Amino acid sequence: MSTPTDPPIIITGGSVTIEFDPTTFGDNGPGRYSNQEKVIKRVEITGSGLRNYDSVATGNEVTIKITYGNP
Repeated sequence: MSTPTDPPIIITGGSVTIEFDPTTFGDNGPGRYSNQEKVIKRVEITGSGLRNYDSVATGNEVTIKITYGNP
């Protein structure tokens, strides 16, 4: 039997869009959300011509996917 997984946090750009499940994270002040019961498991960064610690050329699409769950 598989364990249900939390949906990832997705940040995409050209322009910036942040997508996350608002029922998982409580409001922790202006623009801040948290859940003390969750930990980051994996961070994946993809994009056209993108290397680690690189600047993104104007207009290029970048996706950051943050997978998290219970410790």
